[in-house]
Amino acid sequence: MEYRISFRTHLIGALAAAALILTAPAAIAQPPQVPPHKARIFAGIDEAVKALDAVPHLKDLSPDAKRQLIEFVIGNTLFVVAHELGHGVINEMNMPVLGREEDAADSFAIVSALNMGQWFSDRVLMEVTKGWFLSHKRDKKEQNTLTFYGEHSLDLQRAYNIVCFMVGSDPEKYKTLAEVTEFPEQRQESCVYEWKNTSWSWEEMLKKHLRAPNQPKTEIKVEYEEADRFSVHPQVMRHMGLLEAFAEYFGEKYAWPNPITLEAKSCGTANARWRQRVLTFCYELVDEFTDLYREYSKLLPAKARETR
Repeated sequence: MEYRISFRTHLIGALAAAALILTAPAAIAQPPQVPPHKARIFAGIDEAVKALDAVPHLKDLSPDAKRQLIEFVIGNTLFVVAHELGHGVINEMNMPVLGREEDAADSFAIVSALNMGQWFSDRVLMEVTKGWFLSHKRDKKEQNTLTFYGEHSLDLQRAYNIVCFMVGSDPEKYKTLAEVTEFPEQRQESCVYEWKNTSWSWEEMLKKHLRAPNQPKTEIKVEYEEADRFSVHPQVMRHMGLLEAFAEYFGEKYAWPNPITLEAKSCGTANARWRQRVLTFCYELVDEFTDLYREYSKLLPAKARETR
């Protein structure tokens, strides 16, 4: 699968600092009622916004816009890795797929995020939804021809599929999201069934692949390729522990039949893929997400940009 998106060199250093801050202990005291992981993210983002102030080409962005840029890049990066792991689960565990595998990989990523039930998982899905809307805006502005014959659903379909699952999982909690995306009430009702059916289906298919508490973990390697053009990207991803987090969570949860590898490297194009037990995330995708947000977020309705 491909995510066509390119990071400007002058922006890389600042986002590197931002990413490091996001994973550092919170320096700002938060009210005791705020969950620790949420307080940590809030404090980190505040410092990241300040770090981006040093980048000349970002002086036109307001503090809130800089905050949204950081969340957008991180959220879309996390979803791409989860989507590709969906392909890995399907292939390695011989999952039956009724329909297109790309749609199934999307549903795996969405279901996994929603079942975690964490605030940050919600934010990831909302940023990904925004990403698909922006991609649609870009195609429309640049008059790109829609590929109705493609293996993936259209961008707007992928966006609304996320909205549907979120609303279906908790209609009251995601009521504002439905309103902002102008999701019809009649469609919202059917999403409740679709969410229950999809979530149950993944649960049933994966039951026999859950790792028992005393069962040895299958090896999941994590590798970062050094690349001259992307000298900061490997450093950022290592410090964030992005791939390591996925390796730990999915290595703990499932009994993989074979060792697998998660790698980040320069591919020459903005892409991510699962092939021969290797998940590859291309550094070019970080640039893609950044450019997409910088160039097209202003085309979103104000209420959609401001939804938190």
